[in-house]
Amino acid sequence: MTPTLDEFAAEAQAFLDANAERAVRDEFTWGIGSDEITVYAEKSPAEEEAAVVAAKLWRAKMWEAGLGWITGPPEYGGRGLDPLYERVYLDLEAGYRVPSQTMFGSSLGVVAPTILAHGSDWLKEQYLARLHQGEVLACQLLSEPGAGSDLASLSTRATADGDQWVINGQKVWSSRAHFSDIGLLLARTDTDAPKHQGITAFIYPLDTPGTEVRPLRQMTGGAE
Repeated sequence: MTPTLDEFAAEAQAFLDANAERAVRDEFTWGIGSDEITVYAEKSPAEEEAAVVAAKLWRAKMWEAGLGWITGPPEYGGRGLDPLYERVYLDLEAGYRVPSQTMFGSSLGVVAPTILAHGSDWLKEQYLARLHQGEVLACQLLSEPGAGSDLASLSTRATADGDQWVINGQKVWSSRAHFSDIGLLLARTDTDAPKHQGITAFIYPLDTPGTEVRPLRQMTGGAE
């Protein structure tokens, strides 16, 4: 039975009260506080890893409470509720101190919706629930050293070998790839087609033999 918005809000409120602290916003006063100005904040590798662990634990709690995929199809673990219910939850969550969920931007904003819309039944069953509960982290494998984000110029190739594909190439600027389990990878599968065609999307496990993931450490201290 579908809960009313008030019933759902009470459920979400109870979950947040039991698992997180309410946020206390400090009042701003000119001349009081830190003088530090950060244009581009970076975390150390240890801080990055700790943030990922905390975010995954929080998503696992959300999933157990039935709040991990509020709008998702029930057959894949979702609640099947209207997006308005998700808005109610997010508005409530904003009043609590919870781990940052930014590392799930590609997982839940790009990869999971792509699998839901275009993936095989096997891919949906294998990954949708695990992506939303934080067990699996995903990244985008699009940009290349010689092509940037110009996908028509990508050179990574995928060649059919029986019922498998052999992929050769290099990707770059794949945010959080060093923490990810899978990637949404674009590769050229038809070299005779026009440059903007003949491209196929793959869900690529990053533990595939022959794969090397090297973080690009930047002058700010962070890595991509």
